[in-house]
Amino acid sequence: MADPHTTFLESLATDDRQALLSLGYRREWAPGSVLVRTGEGADSAIVLLAGLVKIHKMASGGEEVLFAIAGAGDLFGEMSAIHPAVRSASVTALTPVEGVVLPAPDLRSFFARHPATVTALLDLALTRLYTADMQRLEFVASDSLGRVASRLVELAERFGEALKGGAIEVPLPLNQEELASWSGASRESTARALRSLRELDLIRTQRRHLTVFDLERLRSHAARI
Repeated sequence: MADPHTTFLESLATDDRQALLSLGYRREWAPGSVLVRTGEGADSAIVLLAGLVKIHKMASGGEEVLFAIAGAGDLFGEMSAIHPAVRSASVTALTPVEGVVLPAPDLRSFFARHPATVTALLDLALTRLYTADMQRLEFVASDSLGRVASRLVELAERFGEALKGGAIEVPLPLNQEELASWSGASRESTARALRSLRELDLIRTQRRHLTVFDLERLRSHAARI
């Protein structure tokens, strides 16, 4: 199974990567734009080149359930495109986003012509299943602070930028309700967790980004299964 932070594009050989990107057409989306909507027919997949998106769905009670944050190099919509079905989740731009839209027939032909990429696709699917299982265990075995810390560690590891002195600047294009949903916690518990992490001098939160001062100490507070 691949490193959970390795993107689909990173897992491909250079020639395969270039061939994949040549299949489709480039498109840009503004923050708040819906790239993929739950329940729609699937006629394409999208690989991100820049920006951040959230993968989410509205529950029957009207609350948003946030499954994941994706960024440059990530692929989504491929399963519905390969096996015709309606979209199982929505994807919404959190920042300005650039990506390549890959038509489903071309994508299916691509995987047939480039068998090594099928292994990368299988690795991607297994990694997603493993990550989902670990998050379900977190919800049962960890407190709100541990789950919030885990999500912040993930953001820092995947999207953070190292600063002088060892701190890490991390984009945080989520409001507290979205972070709470992603962490499987209430908004109030999430606010308390962030306050505790600030009081421990582990993070500083500002509008749309945060600074992690000590990633190792933050990891020690994160949920560990």
